[in-house]
Amino acid sequence: MINAISIISFIICIGILISLVRPNSDLLSPGKLFSLVWFLVIGVTNLKLSMWQQNWPIEVWIQIMIGPIAFMVGIFFTYVINFDKKIWSNLSIKKNLDLLKLNYSRLFVVIIILFVLFVVSYFIITLKAGTIPILSTKPWLVRRNFTMFGIGLFLHNVFLIVLLSGVYIIFVKDKKLKKFFLFFVSLISVLMYSATLQRYQIIFSIFLIFVLLYYTTYTINLKSVIIIGLFLIGFFYLISSFRLGELAIYILYKLSKMKFSSEYAIFTEPYMYIAMNLENFANSIQKLEYFTFGYYTFDFFTALTGLKHWIQEYFLLNDNPYFISKSYNTYSAFWTYFRDFGILGIFFIPFLGGLGIGSLYYSFKIKPTIKKLAIYGMFLFATIFSFFNSIVGFLWFFYNFIAIILIFRFVSLSDDNKKLSSNLNLYK
Repeated sequence: MINAISIISFIICIGILISLVRPNSDLLSPGKLFSLVWFLVIGVTNLKLSMWQQNWPIEVWIQIMIGPIAFMVGIFFTYVINFDKKIWSNLSIKKNLDLLKLNYSRLFVVIIILFVLFVVSYFIITLKAGTIPILSTKPWLVRRNFTMFGIGLFLHNVFLIVLLSGVYIIFVKDKKLKKFFLFFVSLISVLMYSATLQRYQIIFSIFLIFVLLYYTTYTINLKSVIIIGLFLIGFFYLISSFRLGELAIYILYKLSKMKFSSEYAIFTEPYMYIAMNLENFANSIQKLEYFTFGYYTFDFFTALTGLKHWIQEYFLLNDNPYFISKSYNTYSAFWTYFRDFGILGIFFIPFLGGLGIGSLYYSFKIKPTIKKLAIYGMFLFATIFSFFNSIVGFLWFFYNFIAIILIFRFVSLSDDNKKLSSNLNLYK
């Protein structure tokens, strides 16, 4: 039975969705998207469709809500700071794409280099693993071990290849043969990466292409959003089917102790992937005995310096403690900050995160460039999936972030920073 919290959360989601279809409303505004996702997650989680789920005491509710509220306060501060500044409307950006020009010859060469590094690392890791996950009799085991220190980072080039190819295809008006070749390169990269049964980077890449299309073309509307959403759901289902199979889906349904009929067992994984993040977080809050003071928040730093596994072994750190069910091992992004720094962590870090994403948004809208758009899209993705985990601290995210900065510095034209006209169609 749907309870009051779920009803209120779903009503707020409907209100946010209605606000997004208004004229001049920005579909990718960070505050609206974050609010939409978190009210949806809270509403879905509080349905309590699994017997693994528990009712939370009021103090746990307070601690869970501190992070999202602090994040929204940070975004609100950036709104206040930029309230009286002129910003570009989405239509103005689309009408003045010449201001976003790059050195496309250099960009093409960069994409090819990234693809070569991706393919070479892929085959080296395949030789090490002996096979690829999709062809293995034990795909879950090969999938977990399909990596290698250092060279394994180049597997994440799939994101860079897809994004930069999208930039080239959208902005270059001729060069049809090169555009077709880059589309083929992107497709091969996605298919090869999908064969590892990993989906996060693929969804990450698709989302960045969506962001790019939304701000620079006229192809994104409500219909296209629905189509892309259905595609992502289908992709999620397809990868899940390869990873699990019908029998495994039914077993997962039983292990998850779902309260609905087994006829709907296919919905077990998506529901539990949404609900169990906060359930694990709520359970862990009540059991945490000590803090780890930045070890998980700054995962990329310990990974780069080689200290990660040494620290973990020395202090006997358990990456995934206090599970309710071993089938689900994520907690939401805010668990990372709570585990490292407690209440101070889940207030100040999300607050700074809200300031950061809000500042990126207004930086792009005040003086748009493709580099700013790509970086904003990356952190917007992290914002949307904050209910799942904190990807900002991961080494692969840091690698892509630094790569984007360096690549766009290399391919930017000398007149990228010329003064923008003030008499364009702007709105506040």
